[in-house]
Amino acid sequence: MRRNAWTALAVGAALTVGAAVSFAADHKISGSFLMGTGSATGNYYSFGSVLAQVINSHTGANITVSSTGGSVENVRLLKKGENEMALVQTDVNSYALNGVEQFASGAVTNFSAITACYPEMVQIVASKASGIKSVADMRGKRICVGAVGSGYEVAARQILGIYGMNYDDIDERFLSQSEGKNALQDDQIDAFFMCSGYPNANVTELSLMGKIEVISIDDEHLKLLQEKYPFYAPFTTPDDQYNLGHPVTSVAVMSMLVVLNEISDDDVYAMTAAIYDHLDEIRALNKKGEYMSFEGAFRGIPGNIHPGAARFYEEKGLKVPGK
Repeated sequence: MRRNAWTALAVGAALTVGAAVSFAADHKISGSFLMGTGSATGNYYSFGSVLAQVINSHTGANITVSSTGGSVENVRLLKKGENEMALVQTDVNSYALNGVEQFASGAVTNFSAITACYPEMVQIVASKASGIKSVADMRGKRICVGAVGSGYEVAARQILGIYGMNYDDIDERFLSQSEGKNALQDDQIDAFFMCSGYPNANVTELSLMGKIEVISIDDEHLKLLQEKYPFYAPFTTPDDQYNLGHPVTSVAVMSMLVVLNEISDDDVYAMTAAIYDHLDEIRALNKKGEYMSFEGAFRGIPGNIHPGAARFYEEKGLKVPGK
């Protein structure tokens, strides 16, 4: 084996084992694993690197982080056995298991979840000059819906659909996150959709010029989205890092850590224990860890929990979904 509304928890200042509630003694792992994440400058890569660092240091595992195209590519790499672990979005997890959207040619079921990680907000960014103040205002506008086949391209279609629109109603553009940011900056588009942890560096950079708005989804359409797509949950920005002068409410999916089904129950048990026994270390190394909690380990996950992780959670008194 070659061995990828939320409430932030308080950050633990100390990094010692004694600073956290200890669930289990460190369990040792001898194997090597490759974890698919995202672009080398993105949230997945940096957060995956922290997870790998903490698990490796407390179990003896050799987890190496790989830069990839993100959730959809990660699932395809898992299917081919080219990665043993990955970070993926909960919506992409659902599509893969059910053989829909990007996986309409065949379901991918050879992987299971270890834990939910942090929320990824669907962020809808518009230029102030466009006059877009609601998704409903996008009719006839130049809208970047994401790269073809990406997770947030699907989210764009779903959100537009809830507002009674499809690509016939807009001038759709298929661009990556960074390309969308540059296109908005150069006045080549009016708005773009993206899905990312908050805050996102591209949006933060755009906000410095004071020429953007980040669009909220109203309560009526939030409810409709959740009813139709249960992997979504409401998310309201906890602060104003985009200098908008107001909070933004949208939907979010969770990032989640997954592993091939073939990885031994004992190894996955040890990985799960390392994460939750040393959660303070993860939080101190990456602020996204503040969104993680033992009680929230299954947020957005329908039930495909790896048996090794399930054993850990059940021993600690958590009811595992799907069991």
